[in-house]
Amino acid sequence: MKSNRYFKSLYKRTNVIKETLLSIFFGIGSGPRLLLEVFIRRNMGERYFSFSTAIFLLVVLSIIPAFSQYGFAIFSKVQMSYYQFNLFSFLGKNLTWYIFLGAFLYCSIERRKEVKSLPSVYDMARFSLSAGTIHREFCSLKFGGNPVEIRTIETLIEPAFFFVIGFMLWVFDQNVGNLLMFCSVIYSLSYKAAYYQGDNFIMDHIDEMICGEELSAVFIDGKKPEEARGFSFYGHRPANIQTRRRVAETFFEKETVEVL
Repeated sequence: MKSNRYFKSLYKRTNVIKETLLSIFFGIGSGPRLLLEVFIRRNMGERYFSFSTAIFLLVVLSIIPAFSQYGFAIFSKVQMSYYQFNLFSFLGKNLTWYIFLGAFLYCSIERRKEVKSLPSVYDMARFSLSAGTIHREFCSLKFGGNPVEIRTIETLIEPAFFFVIGFMLWVFDQNVGNLLMFCSVIYSLSYKAAYYQGDNFIMDHIDEMICGEELSAVFIDGKKPEEARGFSFYGHRPANIQTRRRVAETFFEKETVEVL
């Protein structure tokens, strides 16, 4: 298999800032996605679903309501004496929060059971990073008589489902509504980022193919971009056509495959 040196040199330069931001974003988005996906996805991959992460999120989120209302005063009896803790007032805004956490724990346990019952990834019977099976109710949706694309479900419909629920709870002054709306936004953006990377992966391969097919004609014969599907050669070309042919032969190299 031949490798295109020109394409790799000119077009395959990595945008360090963009790649770093995407990595950070995926790291931030995994938690909010997990909080929602356990309710609507089944049969997740062994390395995609993490029960320990689910428990960590459960512990952190169980503390947040009290901490957000009383801050560091909850660790001091003296400071807490200045606060009049009202259980009914606290539960009035946060009861649904803890109901959500209870449901989250239950669904996480169910997802854990599913992961253990799935075929072994070591037998190549299962993709360990699978995001799970989309709920059939979402897959049955149609727009204009046609089934809705999975991309639309993951980037719009699934997060919108939780955003609407979160908004309704927020209207009734329930703090869990803010959590659901925040997670739904991150959910949508994280899937958009995943599809963005996937799109660029495909376009990189298509562009490399076009570059490989048009490079010699553009470099040697001076083919114009409009005649070469938009491909241009950047750089000086030797005046002698024979020299150009000899130089063009060096643009490609055979890739070696190492067998262990």
